[in-house]
Amino acid sequence: MARTALVLSGGGAKGAFQVGAEKYLREEMGYRWDIIAGVSVGALNGVMLAMEKYRRLEAIWRTICDNKVYRGKVNLLTAWQLFRGARSIYDNDPLARIIEREVEPGEIRADLRVGSVSLASGRYTIFRGDHPDIKKAILASTVVPILWPPQHVSDECRLMVDGTLRRFSPIGDVLDAEPDEVVIINCWPKHPAPLNRPLTNVLEIGLRALEIATAGIIYSDIHEFTHINRNVLEAAERGVVLTNVKGKPYRHYRYMVIEPEKHLSPLLDFSHDTVMRNMELGWQRARAVAGEGG
Repeated sequence: MARTALVLSGGGAKGAFQVGAEKYLREEMGYRWDIIAGVSVGALNGVMLAMEKYRRLEAIWRTICDNKVYRGKVNLLTAWQLFRGARSIYDNDPLARIIEREVEPGEIRADLRVGSVSLASGRYTIFRGDHPDIKKAILASTVVPILWPPQHVSDECRLMVDGTLRRFSPIGDVLDAEPDEVVIINCWPKHPAPLNRPLTNVLEIGLRALEIATAGIIYSDIHEFTHINRNVLEAAERGVVLTNVKGKPYRHYRYMVIEPEKHLSPLLDFSHDTVMRNMELGWQRARAVAGEGG
């Protein structure tokens, strides 16, 4: 029986795009997910999809707002607190409460893989759905350093933060399961939007730098995957088997990439109008790629 893997990138509030795109694929195209890999907001969306809580996921996004995700402001008090040793600008307790309330490990049906990076060791760790601390791992995967405090998942996994530090698009996290098809829902266009206003503080400068880096690295990840995939197919047609440095043959995958054509919104813009627009753009883009417009 064919196995399908879903890969969900990071992207903060842009994650609403994934919700709209996945809904179209599932409801209109009949997709079901055997393996789900996600980092950052992709981990949050991914665990809800792995539990098949489709309506609940959409309801959360439809009622989300900034103070349901984080608390705090950038001001002189924030600067003073950072100077005195604060570990982050914002408090992510609201998001932690959502994860604690919504995630039911016993209900995870798909093969879930959540990525996070340790600031202590520098290692990227994949947490599976049956990990005893999967809730902590999901929260850790969302932690953008400086914005939110690092998380201790276990004694071996300390100071864990956003998996996008190492894998902006966790394509490699699903390939060992050898799926028949890989669907990648990426929240970022190939190129960042031109800046049309001045950057007024260090937070805006940092987020802008992150967006530029993210867009470039995700594009490189997807390009490498599709390039190798194409070469494997062309080589096979000539009777040649391509292998990696360890001698293992590369495999050809059916795949689909759904990503916005233009910049969606800032990472931390969880306003209702923005979220609804991103969800609609996800639906329409999936329809264009996979549906009648494809």
